[in-house]
Amino acid sequence: MPVIHVNGVALNYRELGNRNQRTIVFSHALLWGSEVFDHLVTELVDDFHIFLVDIHGHGNSGYRTPMTLEEMTDDYYQLLTKLDLSKVIWVGFSIGGMTGMRLALQHPEIIDSLILIATTARLDPPQIREQTWKLWEMFRDGHRASIADAALQFFFAPATYKNQPQLVEHYRHKLIDFKQVEGMFEAARAVFERNDIGDEIAVIKLPTLVIAGREDTATLPVESEVIASRISNAQIKIFDEANHMVVVEKQQEVARLIREFLK
Repeated sequence: MPVIHVNGVALNYRELGNRNQRTIVFSHALLWGSEVFDHLVTELVDDFHIFLVDIHGHGNSGYRTPMTLEEMTDDYYQLLTKLDLSKVIWVGFSIGGMTGMRLALQHPEIIDSLILIATTARLDPPQIREQTWKLWEMFRDGHRASIADAALQFFFAPATYKNQPQLVEHYRHKLIDFKQVEGMFEAARAVFERNDIGDEIAVIKLPTLVIAGREDTATLPVESEVIASRISNAQIKIFDEANHMVVVEKQQEVARLIREFLK
């Protein structure tokens, strides 16, 4: 897969579909790769130009130490500029949504519309921050098997454990089997040390779709409601029986909703 160097960091990406069609950029969450979008890509590739980027420290993308979300956002802007991509539909999942909102604030001319999944513009509540940061430190220090079950509680809803156990098990094995974790940890640190942009996003005027899981314990659904209330004319959908991984827990429903929005 191609790699482009921007600001001293290598960013890896996949490109599918016809460049003469509208471009969708997919930016995934911490830990997991762009495979979380596979179902969406299958549904949309015939009608759109698809661009998937490995976020910093994930897949074959590099990272810097330390990093900030603002620096990462500028890297993505430089990447899109080098590839002559503009007026893109930005689909941002979790940290991908955080950088998407920052792109819309800093370079609105490059974004056509936003699809923000399980993300937040504000800072995490102290209790969630403390719980998840401890898990990240244990993840970095090699205790991945011992934290897997606790960590996955932040990603999957009880209904998913019951109805899609193979899905949960797939991601459990991925978490345990990670070898290169330093870059992931640095990306997580950038999230934990981010600035609050909750008030700033009110200036965003782009068409926006906000998606969340009702049972999201990592990014509470109220955060999606805040985003939708502050971005003019934003649409919001909160799916029942879904947690932070709503994009894979509710694959068909999310794909249908996004296709309707893009019409």
